[in-house]
Amino acid sequence: MYAIGRSYRLGDEDLGDVFQDVFAALFKGMPRLRDGRALVRWLSSTSDRIARATALRRRREAARENREDGTLDRLLDSGEAVGADLERAEREHQVRLSLGAVSERCKRLLEALYYEDPTPSYGEISKRLGVPVGSLGPTRARCIDRLRSHFEQLREDPCGISDD
Repeated sequence: MYAIGRSYRLGDEDLGDVFQDVFAALFKGMPRLRDGRALVRWLSSTSDRIARATALRRRREAARENREDGTLDRLLDSGEAVGADLERAEREHQVRLSLGAVSERCKRLLEALYYEDPTPSYGEISKRLGVPVGSLGPTRARCIDRLRSHFEQLREDPCGISDD
């Protein structure tokens, strides 16, 4: 019974309710049971029916709550395509992978410039990296080129598996 309920992705509380409802139905229907060999099939089908009804009821309740608190409206009105969050997360993951592929010096420079809040001054970054302030701009440009190159390689071969 629990396996059937879990197949409908029910939580522990709902699983307990399904279990209780199935055995309450069994208790009521016991006098009508003629063949004990049919009990397993009856338990299975009854568990499935009750678990499906519970899952459907939970989905309806969640949809009603989303409608009432405006979540659904905000999602519909966001103007973003379905899956935009997933695409954005995938791009961010690819950027992190690309950042891991550049030299440590480039990684530290790019993280300081684009991830730290507040962004440190060029003077502070210069001291951290032990390089002249005047070389940070050209170094940043080269690091971004390397990052872009690694990023494009990932976009072309997202699995990281080459055909060679």
